[in-house]
Amino acid sequence: MTAFGFQIPSTMSRDALEAEVMRLRSRLSDSGRGSIAGTQASVDFAVGEGDDTRAGADGSARAADSDLQSALAASQEALRVSEERLAFAFEASRLLGWWDWDVVNDRLYAGSHFALMFGVEPERAAKGAPIAEFLAGIHPDDRDRIREAFGAVLRDGGEFSAEYRLQRDDGPVTWVYSLGRCFLSDEGQCSRFPGVVMDITARKASELRQAALLDLGERLRETSDVGAIAFTAAEVMAETLGATRAGFGIVDDVAETVEMQPDWRRPGTATLEGLHRFRDYGSFIDDLKRGEIVIIEDVTSDPRTAESAEALLSIGIRVLVNVPIFEQGRFVSVVFIHYDGPHAFSSAELDFVRTVADRAQVAFGRARAEERQSLLMRELSHRLKNNLTMVQAVVHQSLRNAPDLDAARHTVNARLLALAKAHDVVIKGGSGCGSVFEIVSETLQAHDDGAGRITVSGPPVAIGSATSLSLALMIHELATNAVKYGALSVPEGRVEVRWRKDGGPDGQHFELIWEESGGPRVHEPEESGFGTRLIRGGLSGVAGDQVALDFAPDGIVCRYQVPFSGLAETGV
Repeated sequence: MTAFGFQIPSTMSRDALEAEVMRLRSRLSDSGRGSIAGTQASVDFAVGEGDDTRAGADGSARAADSDLQSALAASQEALRVSEERLAFAFEASRLLGWWDWDVVNDRLYAGSHFALMFGVEPERAAKGAPIAEFLAGIHPDDRDRIREAFGAVLRDGGEFSAEYRLQRDDGPVTWVYSLGRCFLSDEGQCSRFPGVVMDITARKASELRQAALLDLGERLRETSDVGAIAFTAAEVMAETLGATRAGFGIVDDVAETVEMQPDWRRPGTATLEGLHRFRDYGSFIDDLKRGEIVIIEDVTSDPRTAESAEALLSIGIRVLVNVPIFEQGRFVSVVFIHYDGPHAFSSAELDFVRTVADRAQVAFGRARAEERQSLLMRELSHRLKNNLTMVQAVVHQSLRNAPDLDAARHTVNARLLALAKAHDVVIKGGSGCGSVFEIVSETLQAHDDGAGRITVSGPPVAIGSATSLSLALMIHELATNAVKYGALSVPEGRVEVRWRKDGGPDGQHFELIWEESGGPRVHEPEESGFGTRLIRGGLSGVAGDQVALDFAPDGIVCRYQVPFSGLAETGV
């Protein structure tokens, strides 16, 4: 650009333009002429009549002055255009802001985006405001650190670079990166401090989420308690996403209630610990029962909570996230985070919530597997002790009552085989329980000749492991006695085993009946052997049981009764 003989490059940088303005102002000052825009007093040259020489000189001076003023105006216009272009580029980015701090006069000039980021009115920032007004927009936890960094640069000069948070009036937190430079005067004092600031919230949030997931993994590995896992997942989500409350609750999916456990809360936020009904706060439990993560960004407008919005707002819930936890197909607990103000979830935040939920589910599965493993180990130890005790008693009594070694060996083998079959039935059940039908059928299988002389009937009933072994031994002894002396010792003899759940005088008993018929006439033995004592002893570990052994002429009848509640205690 050429203005009255002065070259003003249109591509000149802002600093170069400012230097050109200062140069032109210096020339005006040196020539004794006033500057433009009325910033300096005009010089009045008196021209005498007839003094052509003076008039000519004065005319030349005025022409030079006019040229300098025009060049300065053109230079300032170029500077204005350059600044407008730069400002437009900053504003268009939506991420960058600029500032220029006149340190001597403590006036910080800034673009509108920078001003809004720091909570200062753009018009005031354009005219210049004290830096303290901008520092007030820095997060309280970062403010002292940034003041110290500014102080070091003001003292020594050079570059300023820092990442910090912005927050005004408990609003959302914004992360920024600032880069500036302090220019020192000839006296070594910082006179001017320009710079730029970039919004790095998205990048910082991504880094924080990644760090949170790493921390979550470490913390979940250190615990196998289901409650601790749920609380940890909720706490990590809340702290990372800036929620006001988080925790977990134990769910009764039939009653549709949740027992809230002690929760994580931001200072000043009330606890929700205690029992709550899902339906008091909307219909989103229907989604939870289907295993869906519930994310409601505004309880007043979401159709699932709109009618219950007042109840939710009264306990500080404007936004909620619920993550259902299932065990064996049942909805058993829920992880939640709450916001008391608006919060629009980004897709990255939603992915973070789902990732935390998935990792919590894996941790729940691991904890449950470890719990089952521990339970199985304890159960195995208990069963081994019981089995060894029972085997010891069987062997001891069989040897003591046997007439010779061969008979003892046969008796011990038969009884141990009955125990083994009963044990197989319990193991096959998988739950530590045995089926009465399977135990009776398996035990009698060795004595059934296929002629239909043995019948077994009754409803499905499950009993515990120790009781199952006792029942197997009792049926084995009855069958052995029937083969030796009773109904199964003759071709026409028969044995019927039946049971029911509603036996006894009150109808609340389990009743099993062994009944022989068609066999030789039987007599009650004068002395009771181990087998008879075992039968009369009933089932192991059951309180309140009764055994009636009748040596009827047509065959032995054994009637066994136990309160059904007592049978259930053994593992039903």
